[in-house]
Amino acid sequence: MLTRRDFVAKLAVAGAGLGAICAARGAGLSVDAAPDAPTTRREVVSFHMDRPYIDRTGTAMPYYPPRGARSAEPAARLSEESFRRIQCYA
Repeated sequence: MLTRRDFVAKLAVAGAGLGAICAARGAGLSVDAAPDAPTTRREVVSFHMDRPYIDRTGTAMPYYPPRGARSAEPAARLSEESFRRIQCYA
């Protein structure tokens, strides 16, 4: 009879083995494929659920704001007093 603990243990061993095989293949391909390619990657800033996310590996897609996304630009031209008159809750 297969218990949950045995199943999870076998699943963990299989996952570790598969990860080791993929890592070994990836290491072999990266050295042979492009020996002159730069290996350093820069940190990437992106957003997830309206919060900044910094990916230190450099593999995530970077965030580039869309054109015309400066929604506070008209309010920046106002003085503090005129802004408070328009936005009383700010």
